[in-house]
Amino acid sequence: MRQSLSTKITIIFVFSLLLLGMFFTLLVKYQDEKNIEYMKQRQFQSVNYLFTLYRNNYTPKNIEEYFHTFGLKKIENSVLKKLILTRGVVLFRKTINFNRFSSIKYNDRYYLLVDNMMASVLLESQGAKSNDEQLWIGFIIALIIFISMYVSILRSISPLKELSLKIREFASGNMQIDCKSEQDDEIAEVANEFNEAVKKISSLMNSRQLFLRTIMHELKTPIGKGRIVSEMLDDEKAKKRLIAIFERLEILINEFSKIEQLVSKSYTPNFREYNLVHIMEHSIDLLMLDSEKRDQSVVVDIDSEFSIRADFELMALAMKNLMDNAIKHSLNKKVEVRTEEEAIVFENRGEKLPLSIDEYFKPFVSGHLKKGLGLGLYIVNNIVQLHNFELNYKYIEDKKIHQFKIITEEGKIA
Repeated sequence: MRQSLSTKITIIFVFSLLLLGMFFTLLVKYQDEKNIEYMKQRQFQSVNYLFTLYRNNYTPKNIEEYFHTFGLKKIENSVLKKLILTRGVVLFRKTINFNRFSSIKYNDRYYLLVDNMMASVLLESQGAKSNDEQLWIGFIIALIIFISMYVSILRSISPLKELSLKIREFASGNMQIDCKSEQDDEIAEVANEFNEAVKKISSLMNSRQLFLRTIMHELKTPIGKGRIVSEMLDDEKAKKRLIAIFERLEILINEFSKIEQLVSKSYTPNFREYNLVHIMEHSIDLLMLDSEKRDQSVVVDIDSEFSIRADFELMALAMKNLMDNAIKHSLNKKVEVRTEEEAIVFENRGEKLPLSIDEYFKPFVSGHLKKGLGLGLYIVNNIVQLHNFELNYKYIEDKKIHQFKIITEEGKIA
């Protein structure tokens, strides 16, 4: 189970607080026991010393004054005396020469009862009350320090949540985020460094987009002029050929524009329900094949009622790239396209690829082969992922067949 940093800090804080409480509880208990022992010793000393005096045939003239030197004071209140004698807890008893001494604890105070045949005197141990005020003050100060540290740490890491949200926005394509922090700690330093990195990346992407769009815009001008000049030619065959070339260039520029938007994540797809036949026809048109080669190079066997929810232009571009790559790297210059349940299948005959298919899903992989796959599969993979579809590949070695499948999951026969 995933736990946030603040949750972990809270758990550590609660655990530390419990340890602190246990420590002070044990300390108070120890202090009480120490205080009781001290009172016992004082009372024992007074009784033992009195016993020594009696053995030496010396009796104190004033018994109350004698016990006062040991921090014991006579109780005058008869009601209190009765309560102590009836409800108090006897800690020890000792008898000396017909004098009975009893140590009693009542209401956190300690008393000594001197009882003989003549009279009974109850004495209170002065300062014998469990004095835990200093311990409680120490506990409260420690508690305040703990809570202050806890709140301070939570405040210090609170910018992490905002930074996390900003990073997600940035990952989704928002280049206008601002996560600059005015605090003076390590988290603020990370946030400010990330903010600077975002600005640099945004600047680089804007420069790249401006450069590419400027080039594409400048190329459209000579293409347009070329088409106009082509229309003026008298030779019909040469005219058709030139017009086809300029149309091909115009389609390529529009295709580059979509690729640039797709890669920079600035393209907003328009998902709608389409019949696969219509998308296939458009993708074959994008191949710009001669009418003679068209039927020979592309063999289509798809269900006329198979439909998918997709961006028409992007899906046509992906299918066009799959067919274009298949034809280029086929032994017989042919690609076969068919539909299966929830999948569109592209097959061609060819030699086994020298690298793992994952390598060909990366951009600019053409250096590995003479003909290469270039950006083709990289573009296809990005478009398929944008549609939340799945692109699968396998090589049937005994038949030397490359097979690509676009698994639509929602693909269906209407």
